[in-house]
Amino acid sequence: MNNLKIGLVGVTQANFAGGAAGTGGKEKLFKDGVAGIKALAAELRVDLYAYPKLLINDADTMEACAVLEGEKVDFLLVHVTTFAAGEIIIRLAKHFPRLGIWALPEPAIEGSVFFDSINSFCGLNMYGGILSHYLKDEGIQYKWFYGNAEDARLLRRLTVTVRALSAVKKMRGAKVGLLGGIAPGFNDLYFDERIAQKRLGLNIQRNHEFSEIKQRAQAYTEAELDDAKAEALSGYTNCAAMSAECLEMHARFYKAYRDFCRDGGYDALAISCWPKMQEEMNSLSCSIIGKLNQNGIPAACEGDLPGAVSMLMQKYIAEQPTTLMDLSGIDESNHSVLMWHCGPSPECYADAKGACLCVSRQPAGEGKVSQRGMVIDMVFMPQPVTFMRITGEWDRMFLLNGDVLENQKPSLDGSRGWVGNLRLNRRPIDAMDLVNTILVHGMQHHYPMIAGDIAEELLEAAAWLGIAPLEAIPYENYLQTH
Repeated sequence: MNNLKIGLVGVTQANFAGGAAGTGGKEKLFKDGVAGIKALAAELRVDLYAYPKLLINDADTMEACAVLEGEKVDFLLVHVTTFAAGEIIIRLAKHFPRLGIWALPEPAIEGSVFFDSINSFCGLNMYGGILSHYLKDEGIQYKWFYGNAEDARLLRRLTVTVRALSAVKKMRGAKVGLLGGIAPGFNDLYFDERIAQKRLGLNIQRNHEFSEIKQRAQAYTEAELDDAKAEALSGYTNCAAMSAECLEMHARFYKAYRDFCRDGGYDALAISCWPKMQEEMNSLSCSIIGKLNQNGIPAACEGDLPGAVSMLMQKYIAEQPTTLMDLSGIDESNHSVLMWHCGPSPECYADAKGACLCVSRQPAGEGKVSQRGMVIDMVFMPQPVTFMRITGEWDRMFLLNGDVLENQKPSLDGSRGWVGNLRLNRRPIDAMDLVNTILVHGMQHHYPMIAGDIAEELLEAAAWLGIAPLEAIPYENYLQTH
């Protein structure tokens, strides 16, 4: 997959020296900027092309645009080396609709504006005004930056942009499949793939059947299963007593889904984990989905394709496993919520007790208990977590952060954890306001989750894609609408 490619270009005006005599002038200012961005690009594993000549006039800019377009730049960072002509940003913006504008602190606050100053911030201010007002109907998106190349705040701000746009680029062309349809009755998970393909650039395939996976799983020879068995059964601190037949079923279907992704070029899956797996195989998909998630294939339960897409975006930003949760409990005493699912989470999320691969217990009528299929039972380790779901007509984003509590309260068997320190769109929210926000907005009942706090990157990716975050709706006793 191609890396994000950043273009860097410096702009100036002929009558600006770029600082007092002996400082190296505007050429050194730009050279220092290139060095700083080059180091950051290497750290974040993205590509950088720095145009070597400072732009002064329209002819310079046209020449630079041709070269930068040939380099297939995804994001153009304009280094306002000194105050420069407004025509330059107009020309650049029409060729590169995703822009960064970077101003430098003044090297001197006294003396001549042309010999001692660079007037860079004023140039940034003017360029922002041109893009927002003069070009308001052009659909240009830009983000401003301020500081020297070594400044921690500048580097963090640019890091957020690079991670967000890297994910946006990877989403474009990513392939996501739905196998077996949406779980019966889960109508809140319906989606229009045409809108997702247009907004995100995804390749969505929704017509695969469970039979395709079943046939693969049943066709493997014992020899072909050896590597899958070792992989599928690794990573658990405890495997409760279960039959060899149950373990083999887990390995066969894990390998079938894994090979299906490899052969079809799929980056994420939405799996209709019931009822066909229960009806046709007398088993479950939970542990299989958990192992897929652990090993880098975002897999959503119950045919939740928008959930799988949201998990994939999280994975592209954080580069680690994801999972899909229900919100199953609320505790107003400390404003925490129980995030739970029956057992499809990656074992790397487990606390010190580890993850247990165990047989699911289900009612079988007349007081009997059925034990069939495997789930991953674990409590999540204390850590920051992020929940994000693209919702609406692929134009809204639900974004919640929190911390898995160190002192866990009782919870249902499965993959789970109580989460506190709740923040919606990076702003604190109490439990009842969160519940009200979810229900008034009509959020789907699935919450894609990833370890770590990647809220800034997700909010930025949403902004570039034209996706609006769902705003908090504080709890009231009267009927509320949105």
